[in-house]
Amino acid sequence: MCLRNRLGFIALISALVATSCTTTDDESPPASSDLPSDAVEIMSSDPYAAGRWSYLVLDPDDGRVIYSNLADEFFFLASISKEFTVSTVFDDLGSSTTLTTPVYSTVEPDDGTLTGDLILVASGDLALGGRGALEGQFRFTEGAVDHVYADVIPGAVLPEDDPLAGLDALAQQIADSGITEVDGDVLIDARLWEVLEAQEGPVPPIFVNDNLLDIEVNPGASGEPASLRMVPETGAFTLENSVETAEEGASANLEVSVDPENSRVLQVSGSIPPGDPALTVYRIPDAESWARTLFIEALERAGISVSTDALAANDATALPDASTYSDDREVASIESAPLGQMGGMILATSYNTGANAFLCLLATEAGSTDCDDGLPAIRELAESAGIDPSHVVLVDGQGGDPASATPEAVVQLLDYIQDQQWGDTFAEGLPNLGERGSLGITGQDSPARGKVRGKTGTKAEGVPATEQLFFSVQGLAGYLDIGNGKNVLFVVAVSNALFPSVDGIFQVNEDVAGVAAAFQQELEE
Repeated sequence: MCLRNRLGFIALISALVATSCTTTDDESPPASSDLPSDAVEIMSSDPYAAGRWSYLVLDPDDGRVIYSNLADEFFFLASISKEFTVSTVFDDLGSSTTLTTPVYSTVEPDDGTLTGDLILVASGDLALGGRGALEGQFRFTEGAVDHVYADVIPGAVLPEDDPLAGLDALAQQIADSGITEVDGDVLIDARLWEVLEAQEGPVPPIFVNDNLLDIEVNPGASGEPASLRMVPETGAFTLENSVETAEEGASANLEVSVDPENSRVLQVSGSIPPGDPALTVYRIPDAESWARTLFIEALERAGISVSTDALAANDATALPDASTYSDDREVASIESAPLGQMGGMILATSYNTGANAFLCLLATEAGSTDCDDGLPAIRELAESAGIDPSHVVLVDGQGGDPASATPEAVVQLLDYIQDQQWGDTFAEGLPNLGERGSLGITGQDSPARGKVRGKTGTKAEGVPATEQLFFSVQGLAGYLDIGNGKNVLFVVAVSNALFPSVDGIFQVNEDVAGVAAAFQQELEE
């Protein structure tokens, strides 16, 4: 998922398509009598009066088309593209594969003192020990919006795990090796791939706390100042607080800006109603220097004296040739959670930066540092699934415009996935109605709860003159559990829906999920 909510603009990313008892090349609207009545009621409601519903529901056992409309026409994939990206990583790299992040010294320590440099080599690990990764997990905030979207979606919450756990583990290993002092520099080697500039900012191969500074805003009484807490606690930034507590019933309105005279001072302004705290984030523009500062702070917590300035920028020009790294100079390392766990978080939360990092991992697997060189691997997987290359357009890992496909192509991918040895891992990582990820907040009382697994996706923009919200697409694609161990494949999407306010972002998600739930209930054995 990808959202921006500033001056009436919202952008999300998603998937579409599904339903009507016709053939897949039938372009006419489905007959209402052929569809579940609950689906018809949703499709006919006001926000969709001038919209268009695309859908395809197919039995993979015999190829029978159960519901279909516009199944052979392009729709914007948006975040459904992540199903292509994640499945390709599972296929090419392996869902059980882990990534190792090592630390090297450039010289042999002398009586506890390292006169050379200490170098952490980035591996593309999305958590670097956070999110429970040291225990082989990749946790996210179930039942709420993950902090990766805290600056654009209300109600985001912090992950429970310590984001610095990995750096602390590395620092402790270094201390246990006998190093007590670093007289050289501390460097981050992020040359695994060239930083990809994406919609939500840079995509580097180094991540600490998702390269975010979390800012928790705690309200006081109405009219009183709010208080701030930063996570992680670090000397990298100072917060300048001008947030006021508003009246009861007001919405939180928070903004983070950089002091024009000091880039290490963040100005937090706006207002928050009394009651619960709110979360916002500052997106780190220089991930290498961020990681360097936090690593030095971890070394100092472990009792290691570091002579270099923790707040200095990472000096990539001082890095040695990568071929000079040797096992006998490795002083610490940590392993990531399996890629299957990472991919599950990307699918569940629609994590754009993570999906683009997966694209970059595909490029490195192909021997390139250019992330775009991961796209051929995705196309090859699509062809292996029997998808006509002219029926899919992909431009990145996350689903940025003009990413498009036909519902038939998406269903072919889903059919291929379930036959792979990693297919269960993929399906388990998908959002699940009423239980997991972006579908976890809807359908909790539905009889279809836990039986609709699919990747959500949204592309929407505010209408400045009217404050309405226009959806180019809201979609969902995945698997319907119809009982007796049987799944059917589905895609459902609506295009050109218009809502009176930005609150439509929640209703459209519920409505598209509701259509899928109606299909599941109608077909349940």
